[in-house]
Amino acid sequence: MNLYLILGFGLFLASLIISRIFSEKGLKVLSNEEKGMLISSFSKMRVTSIILLASIVFAYLVVMYSGAGDWLTQRNVPPTTVYFILLFIYMVLSFVYTYKKQKELGLPDEYFKALIKSNITRFIGIIAMVIGIYLGFKSI
Repeated sequence: MNLYLILGFGLFLASLIISRIFSEKGLKVLSNEEKGMLISSFSKMRVTSIILLASIVFAYLVVMYSGAGDWLTQRNVPPTTVYFILLFIYMVLSFVYTYKKQKELGLPDEYFKALIKSNITRFIGIIAMVIGIYLGFKSI
């Protein structure tokens, strides 16, 4: 296996663990009432986000296995690059939406600091993974 792939995925996995640690620290500053409010406020979003994310993955697989990927590549539209861009847009919009909604709930600033650290760490891990894939396969 390529060293770049191993490093990219290793950094990605490390970032997920560190991101989770930041998230847990943020949750510890919330009261039980605030945690309950947080969970109930995002119940619809959890279902919607899973459907949206699964749709992006499904569309990518259909494109890659139907021959449409070759057609797009011939027109200088690399399907994997589009896939990663869509995932990045999904993550950014999801973060902005949840951040805004959580601010409306009046949660403590310490929670938001942990939330931002968690998301930045996760973004860095994803970027490391994409770079590892790019350097490993010489394309995305």
